[in-house]
Amino acid sequence: MSRLNIVSAGVAVCIACLPAWTQAENIKLIIQEFAPFSHTDIKNGEIQGILTEKIQEIIKRAGDTSSITSTSLARGLHATANEDNTCLFGFRRTPERENFFRWVGPLITDNWVLYGRKSDHRQLKTFEDAKPYPIGSYKNAATGLQLTEQGYKILFASQDEDNPRLLVNGRIDYWIVSELHGMVIAQQQGVYADIVRAARYKSIELNMLCNIHMDKQKIELYNKLNKDIDNDGTMEKILRKYGSK
Repeated sequence: MSRLNIVSAGVAVCIACLPAWTQAENIKLIIQEFAPFSHTDIKNGEIQGILTEKIQEIIKRAGDTSSITSTSLARGLHATANEDNTCLFGFRRTPERENFFRWVGPLITDNWVLYGRKSDHRQLKTFEDAKPYPIGSYKNAATGLQLTEQGYKILFASQDEDNPRLLVNGRIDYWIVSELHGMVIAQQQGVYADIVRAARYKSIELNMLCNIHMDKQKIELYNKLNKDIDNDGTMEKILRKYGSK
């Protein structure tokens, strides 16, 4: 065998022996419409947002490629649970979901509040004061499910975009939602002037959840890169781009 053939054979063997996580892969990213964190631009159809850009930067730095699609929470969870190299963002890390996925994050901390009608002069001194009143959430939302278990009167819409209309029309008294996301939806629907922040719920960390079979070392790499992006100024630039800093 020639020296060139010996070298080529050796390289082939070495490549075959590399751990899977060091080889470039295409990661299927899934979002739920959740502006300004992840959403489809109505003008050009591109998926963008604070977390979209952060995750794409993580994937790029890891040497992987990605495709990205938008769907409902239920479909996104099903696809991530059943399809290799598939990840969904950004969502709460809950005990119910913990062992069914691998996790990257926290990606960002999101402030959740109750919005009420501006015409409703009822004052909530604490979040718990809203317990007797109907509160809007949406199907499969972790926050709504947890508040239901705590005895709150949660009404689940098919999608969160239904809740501003339900609130303004008096079908619900409050709407539990990400403060930024709720503001964006209400502005898009032209009702932001009709609602008001009634009470703060809590700050919630948003994460990316991935198929359980994704290599642990790849997940560790993504988590390291997530911290790097927070520390090297990249995340601050992304936040400023979307007016959130």
